[in-house]
Amino acid sequence: MFRISRRLDYGLQLMIALANDPEGKPQSTASLAEKLQIPLPFLHQIGHMLMQAGLIKASPGPHGGVRLNRTPDAISALQIVEVLEGPVSLHPCPDCNDQCSRVDACSAQFTWNDLQQTVISYLTNVHLDVLAQSSQGLPIFSVPAVSSKAEGTVLG
Repeated sequence: MFRISRRLDYGLQLMIALANDPEGKPQSTASLAEKLQIPLPFLHQIGHMLMQAGLIKASPGPHGGVRLNRTPDAISALQIVEVLEGPVSLHPCPDCNDQCSRVDACSAQFTWNDLQQTVISYLTNVHLDVLAQSSQGLPIFSVPAVSSKAEGTVLG
């Protein structure tokens, strides 16, 4: 089963909260943890990963906190995913390539490759500004209906 990790879920919530600040002022991690209901140590760990990747910036001091280091439209969902989880890999065989001994016999290879490319494409084309707008209740991920020739049904 495909599953989104708690780290990715919280990280995306953090990035959306920072993107929703119209003034881009630093927000204290304690207030963000309380507002988003994320344990503060876990928020610090996530924030550190995002800072190392240059997606957010920390400002020290009593009025400090974290803020986006780029404009929301310059940060893709894929960048956030890869910082927090590593490269997207949905294929069951991590070493699936031309050198695999089963490459010619693997009938599912094209399905998994297509699924992976679709997910990567979605995540690449959805930016933080759109995610911030969607937090207001607007849908952003819609999959067009796809006809199944084998069964004559519509999927989606």
